[in-house]
Amino acid sequence: MIELTPLARPYAKAMFAAALEDKSLTDTSKELETIALAANSPEVASAIENPSLSRKQVVSLLLELFEGEISDKSKKLLSILAENKRLNLFKTIFVIYTELVQEHNNQNSVEVFVASKPSQEAQSSIEEKLQSKYGSDAKITFSEDPKMMGGLAIKVGDETLDLSIRGKVNKLVNQLNF
Repeated sequence: MIELTPLARPYAKAMFAAALEDKSLTDTSKELETIALAANSPEVASAIENPSLSRKQVVSLLLELFEGEISDKSKKLLSILAENKRLNLFKTIFVIYTELVQEHNNQNSVEVFVASKPSQEAQSSIEEKLQSKYGSDAKITFSEDPKMMGGLAIKVGDETLDLSIRGKVNKLVNQLNF
């Protein structure tokens, strides 16, 4: 059986980019879920795979089925998938899209560790720089860790950039003990 993920990924990424642009991540997710659930039903699956129906007829049936429930963006996806004979990718597109949304939401959580609370001016400057890198909707939190001795560490997802004095001392010790 053919692996559908590589075929579905470009469609999911395109839907994610479009939803991100028009700030409709949640609505698009609900629409894709509705389409995926319907595509898994025996009736819709048989209509999609019915060789006696043209692609235009299948798209018309699907658009009629989802009338009033999906956006123009999702309707366009239906048309493109039908045109490319990829109507079997709905479930995989939804799964990949969901992963992209989760990854996006986690990435927007930035934690800044500091030795002592920075001044309001320094905190604003740090927030401004992080928002320019990770988006203006990034959730930035500050945590105090006196063991750092000075500097800061920035954690985004599972990556950490350690610019603290403790981090630099540890790095130097590791290099000397090599």
